[in-house]
Formats: sequence, structure tokens, C-alpha cells
Amino acid sequence: MYDYKKAQKETLKTLKQIDDNVWVMDYKCPYGLDAILEQGTKGIMDAVKFLQKEVKFPHLVPNPENTGFACSTYNAKTPDGDYFLARNFDYKAAPCLVCWTSPENGYKSMSVVNTTFFIHGTKYFPMSKAKSHLRSLAAPYTSMDGINEKGFSIGVLEIKSKATKQNTGKKPFITTVAIRAVLDKCATVKEALELFASYDMQDLLGINYHYQLADAEGNSAIIEYVDNKMVVISQEEGKENLMLTNYFLTPGGDNHDGRGYDRYEKIETTLKANDGTLTEDEAMKLLSEVTLHYRHKTFKHMVITLWSSVYNCNEKSMLMCAGMDYNTKYKFYVDKPCEVIKVK
Repeated sequence: MYDYKKAQKETLKTLKQIDDNVWVMDYKCPYGLDAILEQGTKGIMDAVKFLQKEVKFPHLVPNPENTGFACSTYNAKTPDGDYFLARNFDYKAAPCLVCWTSPENGYKSMSVVNTTFFIHGTKYFPMSKAKSHLRSLAAPYTSMDGINEKGFSIGVLEIKSKATKQNTGKKPFITTVAIRAVLDKCATVKEALELFASYDMQDLLGINYHYQLADAEGNSAIIEYVDNKMVVISQEEGKENLMLTNYFLTPGGDNHDGRGYDRYEKIETTLKANDGTLTEDEAMKLLSEVTLHYRHKTFKHMVITLWSSVYNCNEKSMLMCAGMDYNTKYKFYVDKPCEVIKVK
């Protein structure tokens, strides 16, 4: 009989703090993706109850809050010809967690988790507390972006619009299960589009999301859901760059509360001026120029850019700055779990 508790303890032994903004962890436990996809999930509790039963997940429930989620993404290439996906994740101020996974029936990957999702009720447990350590076992299903060993990368962004609740008769899956599924199962943008299309999307937290995908062949695409229908925005002939903030690009999408037009324009202008080619440092500089930093009007907390990542799809690597500290850069690789390279 498999010893889940032992595997969970081995995982938690790898959890370590890099600085005030970044933690890392090498996930060594089974997390039942194939079974959860087969069952289908319509909400967070569906996933949690299943995991508690199937992989002995601790009885600690991640409790994400809809507290002001923004973000920016774009794809481009380096002067050396490597393709990358760049992303800012904007949310309630908190440290992030870089998590490596090595599933038996899937691709190795590393992804970034917003540790705000380890809140229990309205009380925040710092990552240094034991209860937060246990909650970090939810990491495979709370990732917001990532890259796998084939160089496929994905990022999710919010739109302030009605949540997608498809009901076409396909198996349902929730936002974060979808991210986990494509990182584990897909080597290319084409494969990821096919996977998304084979499930009924069930958005979390009562709001809509869209996604940008990129791969090592230079392909990129955007997935949006308008009126419960999946729409794919692909690269046009001669136009390699796509970018995304927090409003629909699809005609007919509800943009009454659209945000991020200024960030989108800044990214688009910079990429055009550089023929769609930036070094990783230049890509990070552009991310630093489209950050968010303000006090939320409703929840009275600070919304900041928790992390900025440049996912190199050919190197299978991530250049990261976190907590809006752009003087501190880290480099991580899919095939080097928990190895931290500080970049000057």
C-alpha cells in the first residue's frame, strides 16, 4: 500500500524560503490528475474532496479569494532565436512558491503558485507557519503559470465578466485543474488547444479567465470564453507576437469593466519597436514597466505584481523577479528542482 503521508513529508522537506518573496518546493507526492480529469470537477470542493479520498490530501482546504486579480502576458523571441512567454501576476501582496512536479504519467514541469491561496477563512498564515506548509501540498492545483519539459508554457489572467460555466456534456474541469492538465499532458500549443476543447470549463470565483499559451516551436495562442463558448485567437501571418491583459480581445466579449488597455498598449508598442525581439533582461524590464501597485478600493489591501516571469520555451527555464524587486533576479530550470541561480 502506497505511503502517502511519507511522500507528503518528503515533499515538505524540500520546501524552503529563498527570500521574503520566493519559496521553492519539489513535489514528490502523487496528485491524481488522471483520476480527477476522469471524474470531472465543477468547483474547488469537488477537487478537494476527491483529493482527500484518492491521494490522502490533508484536511486543509485552500481558500482563494476574489480580491483583485489582474496580470499581463506576451510572447516574443530572443536575439538568439529562443521563444518565450513573459508574464506579470498581480494580486494581493504575498510571497510566491515555485513548485516542481514529476508525474509518472506526464511531463515534468515547474509552475508558480500564489500563496494567498493558502488563506484559511480571512486569517492569513505566513508561509513560515506549519499550517501553511501543509497547505502548500495544494500547489499542483493552485498554479497560475508554468512551463514543462517540452517547453510548453501557459499563464492565466482575469477578466471582470461573468464566469464561464459550460454544459455541453463533456467532463467539466475548473480553471486550475486545466492549467495542471496542460502542463502535465501537452508538448505544444496545438495539443493544449485540443485538451481545453475536450472539457467543459468551469471558472472559479465567479469571474471569467483567459489564457495565453506558448511553445518551443514559436507558436502562441490565446483562449477566451465568450457566452460559454471557447474562442481561440491565433498568431496572424507575419505577426508573431500576442499579448493579453484584462479585457476580451474577442469581438462581442463583455468589456464593460475592462482593465489593462494602457498595459496592453505599452507592451504592443515596445514589441513593435523591437521587431518582436527582446533579450530576457529586456523582457523583464518591459514587465517592470507594466506592474500594478495600488490599494484596493473594496478590500483595503495592497495589490501588487507578486512576480514577473520570463519563460524560455527552448531552455525550459524561468527568469523571475518577485515582490516588485527588479534588482533581484533568479533563474530556475525545469530539470533542476529547487536549484536557485541568482542572476546579476
